[in-house]
Amino acid sequence: MLNADLGQHDFYKLAKSQQAGFKKVRVVTVPKGTLLFKMTSGKAEAWQGKVTPWWSAVKPFLEDKEGALGRFQQAKQNNVNMTSMVRLMSCVCLDWNDLDNFVQVELLDDARVFWGTFNPMPKFSQPLWTPDWQNPNDEGSPLKTLEKVRKMQLKEKQAGFNVPDMLGGGEAWQMFIPNLTEKDIKRGGVIPGHDMHALGMALTG
Repeated sequence: MLNADLGQHDFYKLAKSQQAGFKKVRVVTVPKGTLLFKMTSGKAEAWQGKVTPWWSAVKPFLEDKEGALGRFQQAKQNNVNMTSMVRLMSCVCLDWNDLDNFVQVELLDDARVFWGTFNPMPKFSQPLWTPDWQNPNDEGSPLKTLEKVRKMQLKEKQAGFNVPDMLGGGEAWQMFIPNLTEKDIKRGGVIPGHDMHALGMALTG
């Protein structure tokens, strides 16, 4: 079993930024064979031997009665794509990740994980217009700040929906799996988050 000794107290050993991702959280066991997904700008490749710990369940799991299919159906009902729906429900700031791809993996062993709800987040992770008028070469210079504002305005336009100031309009569930590596998962396909036809085939076929 992965993380066999994981306890609630271990949550407070995570980085503050990781803790901040949860509104409420507890430790649960996720069974071997569970299908997991995430939306991300790449393919959730391993980095320094570790795979990203942030995942959600493809099929309904514990309090999550919807899974990926439920999120997909919500997207269709709201006339947006999967990328847009996940951004809203999973509280992913526009400047964090483009959420271009749907990535699915299968857990190859039981795992103890942190399980809980997403904490609401602002649409941008930090104030955009904070120029440092005294230092024209700094990242906060007026020119570079204006550049950043234009880039974020473009991201907001490309989001595909009217992005509220705070993301997280409903209850959605996630898991944080410490120490996850390639040997712990079997990778499935990667599907563009904007391709609702392909996603529909994958989730309902």
